[in-house]
Amino acid sequence: MEDIGDFYEFNSKKLEEVTALEWQLALIKCEKHLDYRLKMKTLYGAHTAKNLGIDPKEYYMAFAEDSLLFGKWQWKDEFDLSEQLIRIINSRITTIVKSYRDHIKKNNDKIEQGFVPDTIEVDYRDIEMDFYNLASEDAFDYTKAEEYEQKICEIEKIIEDHKDENLEFLWECIKEGKKRNEISDLMAITPKQLDKIREKLISITKLII
Repeated sequence: MEDIGDFYEFNSKKLEEVTALEWQLALIKCEKHLDYRLKMKTLYGAHTAKNLGIDPKEYYMAFAEDSLLFGKWQWKDEFDLSEQLIRIINSRITTIVKSYRDHIKKNNDKIEQGFVPDTIEVDYRDIEMDFYNLASEDAFDYTKAEEYEQKICEIEKIIEDHKDENLEFLWECIKEGKKRNEISDLMAITPKQLDKIREKLISITKLII
């Protein structure tokens, strides 16, 4: 059984107030965040299933959920459920990358000193894939990524507060990359009517971005 952390009771009280829908929406946001963070980075290296033991997304999702459920991380009052889960995911990603690099460095140092490394791995790489994966972990700006995620959360909070289903639907369609005509067809309105809703959305995002 998973060990109970120091924040188990505190987190449990907050989790009791979370509805099934809120939990589901938070998990969807976490999955989208992981798609962004792990894009092109699960074929080899720190975020492979071989290194983590299971599917990378499943690993980070489970770690974040368990950290809250079993009180390993404190759910801070200033963050909603999705924000807190994403912060845990980001922290774990950083820890895994550092651990992986330290392990590689340790092995390389042993080889240079004439010793047998702890593990010997054959790393098969696709040259074409490497070309498209030039944005390494070193080049990734964690601060900007976190600021971006915070702004997205702020936008979604304001949209939620407006309690406008059309506004919420438009926002979700935009995140999925749907086109203007496609969205208007889905909403059963004219493109001009859609533009009115879009103007409202733009006025919200301008306040934050």
